[in-house]
Amino acid sequence: MTSWADAEISMAPFNYRLLGFNNTPTDYYMRPYYLAIDSMKKVKTHAPNCRGPVPKHRIWLGWVRDLFYMYEDRPKFMFHFYATLSHHDNNDLMKADHDLMLLLEHLEKRGYLNQTIVVLMGDHGARFAKYRKTWPGKLEERLPYVAFRFPPWFHQKYSQLVKNFRANTGRLTTALDLHETFKDILKFDGAGVGNLNNRGISLFKEIPIERECFHANISNHWCACLNWEVLPLTDETAVRATVFAIDTINNYTSAYRDVCAELSLGSLTMASKIAANDDMVKFKQSSDFHGRVADFTESNSTAVVLYQLTFHTEPGHGHFEVTLSHSLMNDTMVVSEKEISRINKYGNDSACILEKNRQLRQYCYCGTQSNR
Repeated sequence: MTSWADAEISMAPFNYRLLGFNNTPTDYYMRPYYLAIDSMKKVKTHAPNCRGPVPKHRIWLGWVRDLFYMYEDRPKFMFHFYATLSHHDNNDLMKADHDLMLLLEHLEKRGYLNQTIVVLMGDHGARFAKYRKTWPGKLEERLPYVAFRFPPWFHQKYSQLVKNFRANTGRLTTALDLHETFKDILKFDGAGVGNLNNRGISLFKEIPIERECFHANISNHWCACLNWEVLPLTDETAVRATVFAIDTINNYTSAYRDVCAELSLGSLTMASKIAANDDMVKFKQSSDFHGRVADFTESNSTAVVLYQLTFHTEPGHGHFEVTLSHSLMNDTMVVSEKEISRINKYGNDSACILEKNRQLRQYCYCGTQSNR
C-alpha cells in the first residue's frame, strides 16, 4: 500500500514548477482533499492553520494513523510532506510537537512501529529573508535534517547495519543515498563499504570517510564541505565576476525583454573564492634528479578559481547567490544555471512570466506595473 500526501497545493514538490501527475501516483493521494478545502479559504469559518476546530497538521497526521489501522498486515510505503507550519517560520513547528509525539507513542503502543522504519526529514532548513543572509542560513539551505528510527529488535539482529548508520552520521551523505537505502530495504545488497564510484550509496553500507562532493556529483555551489576565502567587496575580479553573473541572468530572460526588465548590479554583499595554492599553480616539474627541488616556472596554468558571490540586482532588489568558475589560462568565466540561488522572495514580481516560462520566475522582474 502506498500513500503520497502533501499539505500545500501551491508548492508541492511535484507541482511547484512542474506539472503534477496525469494519474493518481499512489493508492492514497491527498491532493484532491487539499484542493477541495483550498477552494473554501474565502469562507471565514476557521482560524489560520485550522480546518474548523481541528488543526490542519492533526488532520494530516490522522492519515498516517488511519492507514496503519486499515492495512495492519500489509507492507506500506508512505511519503508524507508537511510544510504549512515551518515554511515561513520554523518556530511554528512547535505547534505540532505534542501531536506528533502522541501519534508516534500511539503507533508504538499498538505495535505498528515494530515493523516500521520511520524517517523524519526536511528538504532544507530555514533559508528565507534575513536569516538566509547569514552563514547558518547558507548551511540550512544545503544541509536538510534527516533521522532514522529502527525497531529495537533491528538493532540486535542487524547490529552491523546500525553500526554503519551511526558511522555515516559523520560522513558526507545525500538524498540519493536515501533512495539507495530504500532499494536496499526491498532487496538487500549487503553491508560492507560503499563504492565511491556510485553517486548514491545505501546507508546500510559504510560511506567511505574520504567521500567528497565530487564523488556524489554535488556541484561546488551546493557543497558544504569547501573552505572559502572571504574577499573584500572591492576585489576587482570578484566585481567583474558579479557583472558576468548578472549578464548571464539577463541572457536567460532576453527573449522576454518586453515584460522582464534588464537587471543591473545594485550591490555586492559577499564575495569568497577557492583557489589552488600559488606554488601548486606555478609548479612545472622537479628540477633535480631526486625530485627534491621544484621548478615554479609554469606559465600556461590550467588552474580554475571558484568564486561564490552574493549580490542584489535592480530593479526589484533581487538577492542572488552564484558560484562561478574562472579559468586562469584564458581568463574566461563560466556559470551554470544550477549554481544560481535566488535567496529572497520574489512574490508577484515575476507574475508576468508565469504563464510564458515559469522556470524564469526567480530571474524576471516585470518591467511595468501593467505587466503584473
